[in-house]
Amino acid sequence: MSKLTDTKTFCMMPWVHMHLWPAGYTYPCCMSDPALPVGNTQDQSLQDIWNGPEMRKIRLNMLQDKKSPECRRCYELEENGINTLRNSSNENFKHHVDKVEQTSDDGSAGDVNMAYMDIRFSNLCNLKCRSCGPQFSSSWFEDHKQTHGDPGHPKILQVRDDMRSFLDELEPMLKSVERVYWAGGEPLITKEHYNILDKWIAMGKHDVKLDYTTNFTQMYYKKKTAFDYWNKFEHVRVAASLDANHARGEFLRKNMVWNEVVQNRRTMIEQCPHVYFELTPTVSVYNVLNLPDFHKEWIEEGLLEPQNIRINILLDPTYMRLQILPPWIKDQVRRRYDEHIDYLKQFANIQSVISDYESILQFMKTDRAEETKMWRFKTTKVDRLRSENVFDIFPELGDLQQ
Repeated sequence: MSKLTDTKTFCMMPWVHMHLWPAGYTYPCCMSDPALPVGNTQDQSLQDIWNGPEMRKIRLNMLQDKKSPECRRCYELEENGINTLRNSSNENFKHHVDKVEQTSDDGSAGDVNMAYMDIRFSNLCNLKCRSCGPQFSSSWFEDHKQTHGDPGHPKILQVRDDMRSFLDELEPMLKSVERVYWAGGEPLITKEHYNILDKWIAMGKHDVKLDYTTNFTQMYYKKKTAFDYWNKFEHVRVAASLDANHARGEFLRKNMVWNEVVQNRRTMIEQCPHVYFELTPTVSVYNVLNLPDFHKEWIEEGLLEPQNIRINILLDPTYMRLQILPPWIKDQVRRRYDEHIDYLKQFANIQSVISDYESILQFMKTDRAEETKMWRFKTTKVDRLRSENVFDIFPELGDLQQ
């Protein structure tokens, strides 16, 4: 196993996991190139996709230390010194190395091994975030029709139109799940999320590790709360997708009410002290300057342990990358980040966070200034529709008006 993990291409994901989008498009993992699905659950079974030609080719490439085009995003991040899902998966699932050793000569890997489950059952979501779209947020549907035209799919997408048949196919696999990643859409308003938790509770399977990416705005489902469910499981990790605080946060994640999010966090601290909580902001041209202020505010208000932030760098759409910033704004980013890194050094177990901030600075060095016009054009279209103005909310970006 160590020889495999020493390579630049091997990843455990294709032996323990498949990632499903709301419309049924299936991938080796959530970092896979979205333009290169390996199948679709609308008209294929999970088993057929698992040992289909695309998955078999990816496995064989990894065993031969060859790059796969599906994995380009991890390669790009690693070239910039950033730890990726590939790195963490090789550590978290190394106990499944026997599955790798049993790989057939054609790359097939026996029955589906859903040790790590990541199924986005639908695109149902209450927010319409700037960096999202109708594929992952039903709330984006009408805005997209007015700004970009008809999305070409229904407002509500499901992993299979016949959801009952999909759940019947999935149910026998639930007993072998070790870790599940809930995202969306918004998982905390998705009925399949709660139905599957109920099944695990009925099985007495309280040791499944629950990982969430949630917008952290909706805690109630029918007569229960997410907190009620989380208290029935031993390992729960909640990543709140909050990109900025106050008005900036509400702008980037439209329909969010900032004060309600803060109250949800305070309630969680009181009712679910065993749940690990972290911020997972997506850093883009919009919020790159504000991020240190947001981080510091939540530390000082007792809402966040200093080390509990995991920063995601936006890659798509490319016109929202922080790389489009002009040199003088990039200089401001460097100064703010240097100051914030100095502030963070007083805390224990903080080096990985500092490394994240340093990775942003490294990533920012690439120049994509040619996409500034596209960012301005796209942002203005949405601003007009929503009666907003990005430069009122983010005056620090004023130089991008020209």
